[in-house]
Amino acid sequence: MCNVKPGRISQQLGFTLVELMVSMTLGLILTAGLVQIFVSNKQSFIMSQALSNVQESGREGAMILAREIRNADYWGCITEATSVKSNLNSSGTDDVLDFSRGLEIYPDADSDNAIVDGSHVIVMRGIGGAPEVTVEKVPAADAASLHVSDASLFERGDILLVSDCEHANIFQVTKANENGNDLVVHNTGGTDGTNAISPGNESSNMPKKYSDNAKIYRPSVTRYSVQADADGRRSLVVERALIAGSGGAANQLGTPVELVADIRDMRTHIGVDTDGDGAVDSWQDPPAKDAANAADVLSQTLAVKVSLLVRSRDDDVNDDAVQFCFPGWLDCTSDATGLQTADDSALYRVYTLTASIRNRTLEGI
Repeated sequence: MCNVKPGRISQQLGFTLVELMVSMTLGLILTAGLVQIFVSNKQSFIMSQALSNVQESGREGAMILAREIRNADYWGCITEATSVKSNLNSSGTDDVLDFSRGLEIYPDADSDNAIVDGSHVIVMRGIGGAPEVTVEKVPAADAASLHVSDASLFERGDILLVSDCEHANIFQVTKANENGNDLVVHNTGGTDGTNAISPGNESSNMPKKYSDNAKIYRPSVTRYSVQADADGRRSLVVERALIAGSGGAANQLGTPVELVADIRDMRTHIGVDTDGDGAVDSWQDPPAKDAANAADVLSQTLAVKVSLLVRSRDDDVNDDAVQFCFPGWLDCTSDATGLQTADDSALYRVYTLTASIRNRTLEGI
C-alpha cells in the first residue's frame, strides 16, 4: 500500500477563476488577430486580382487598337482612300461600304443599338495583306470582266479591289470562274435571274483597262466599339463587313465578336493637320457621324488618341466608390469635368494610347 503525502495533494489544485479568465482573454485576442490577418490577406488578394485583371484588359485593348489605327486607310501602292474609286451602287452601300473614308470616328448617338450611348466608334477601311491574284488581261475592250490567274478564290457577291498603283477600283463580283474560266465578272445590276446581290455595281466601266501589272485585293471594313450584352456586361467588340463569302449581301456588318471584356467606355481625340504640312496642328473631339464637315476633318486626321475605361470583374474591391479621370487626356486637377465617381465599389483604371496613321504620315506622332 502506497503512502500519499498530504503535501503532494495540495500541489495538484486546478486553475483559479482569474487565471481562466485571463487565459480566455488572451485566446480571444490571439484569435481576433488571426482573423484580422486572414481578412487583410483576403482583401489584398482580391485587390491584387482586380488590379491584374484591369491591367490585362487595358493593355490588351490598347495594343489591339494601336496596331489597327496604325494600319488604317492602307490601300497598298495607292496612297489614300480618295484615290480609290467605287463602282458600287451608291444607293445600296449605306455607310458600311463608304470606302471614301479610310478612317471614320464618331460618338455613338443611336440609343437603339447595342453600342454604349456616348462612347466612341472607330471604323477602319483598307486592305490588310498581299494581293489575292494578278490580272492577266481584259478579254475585250468593253468587257465587264477580268481574266485573272486564279478565279476559284472568289465567288458571287465578293467585294474586291483592283489596282495597278495608278488607278484603283472597288467592285462586286457578279460571276466568278464560270465554266472553269478564270474570269471575274463585274456587270451592273444586282441579279443573275435567281438571287439578287447587294449593293451591286453602278458601273461596269473601269478608268482604264487593267492589264498584267494589276493586282486584285480583298478590301476590309472593321468597326470597333464598346457594347453591352443582355446582362449589362460591357466589352470592346469588333465587327467586320460581310464582303467575302456573303452569299450576295455585302452591305452589312457581321456578328459582334468580343475582344476584351470589362471595357466600360471608349473615347477618342483626333490629331488634325489643318494646313497640310504633315504635322498635327490641333487635337479635337471627332465630329458627329452626320456632320457636314465630318469627311473633311477625318481625311485630315493624322493621329488618334484613345482612352479606355476598364472595370474589374468583381464588385466590392474597394471599401468606397473610387474616383477616376476620364478621358485620360483631361487634367482633372484643374478641370473637374472629367473627374467621375464610380457607382459601385469595383476597381477602375484608365488607359490612354496615341497612334499615328502610317499611310498618312512618314513619322510617328
